[in-house]
Amino acid sequence: MEKEKDNIEFDASGVGVPNGRYFGMPFSNEECPVVLVSVPWDATVSYSDGTARGPEAIIDASIQVDLYDEKTEGSDSFKIGTDDTLIDLGEGEGQVRASEYIKALSSDCRQKACRIIDSLSEGKELDSELLKLQSEVNRSSEAVNYLVEQICAGYLSQGKIPGVVGGEHSVTFGAVKAAAASLPEGRKLGVLQFDAHADLRNAYEGFEHSHASIMFNILSKIGNIGHLTQVGIRDFCADEHDTIRREGRISAFTDCQTEESLAQGETWDSICSRIVDTLPEDVYISFDIDGLDPSLCPNTGTPVPGGLGFQQAVYLLRKVASQRNIVGFDLCEVAPGENEWDANVGARLLHKMALFATLTKKK
Repeated sequence: MEKEKDNIEFDASGVGVPNGRYFGMPFSNEECPVVLVSVPWDATVSYSDGTARGPEAIIDASIQVDLYDEKTEGSDSFKIGTDDTLIDLGEGEGQVRASEYIKALSSDCRQKACRIIDSLSEGKELDSELLKLQSEVNRSSEAVNYLVEQICAGYLSQGKIPGVVGGEHSVTFGAVKAAAASLPEGRKLGVLQFDAHADLRNAYEGFEHSHASIMFNILSKIGNIGHLTQVGIRDFCADEHDTIRREGRISAFTDCQTEESLAQGETWDSICSRIVDTLPEDVYISFDIDGLDPSLCPNTGTPVPGGLGFQQAVYLLRKVASQRNIVGFDLCEVAPGENEWDANVGARLLHKMALFATLTKKK
């Protein structure tokens, strides 16, 4: 009876009511085809931190999002859940929400990581104490990845689509691993990456699960990745560019190449079709918000001039959903500033991603 009561009371066209859940939706996760998982982790950020506050800021901003999509019938009736996983702290300390546990762990590890990053930026070798701290950060990163993997695997086993909300981009690893493992034997997973950066560095700054290493780790440590397609990248080193050209599983639609194609008369629809054509049937979408023009996300950790417009990104996401099977997704690197702008944009992008993922389940 409680579920029926919640459903009657929720008015998608009415005033948003804060309840600690994404978009103020009161539905139980059992009712929702998509469940959003907050992962407030930003220990290895190499420039500006703050992305650990992203999930909470997006939840706060999301109640202002109109849930109607003009091209999707019944879009404002689609149900989106919010993960409420509890973990046992052991030794009689009780239980805590997974997101709160990750947030506390991130705060501790960020202090350790800053000491390491500061030392490296001064050109110093890491002493034994800093090497110990580096090892501790790496172990904690692995623990977070494992926790995210287990949470996402649980939802996938229930036939749901998990959507991870970061935090820094490294939190993607566990979600992709769970998505890849959920596929039938012989099926390959495609990863569509929206990003300003290639994220193909190996253990950047000594952090094995650095935000700058996420796609390197996905390709090298997860067995059945069929293809990685990168969109919007415009800030990468020579070694990463060599990897892109050498690794047969990568298709990079760099910002430079895309702008040249548009300037020469190719339509965005045609470019999007070429992007989709590189992907296998099953797709995981990883969206680092710095893939957008930085006017849309000025407080993200490593903003870069250029990038996609909001509607360009939505157009491509919609096209992917119409032609491929979305098995998981994430939105990372949203860092709230003094106002709600970044979270406002992030909340609207997150809603589109959840909406389009739901559509793939309806096909």
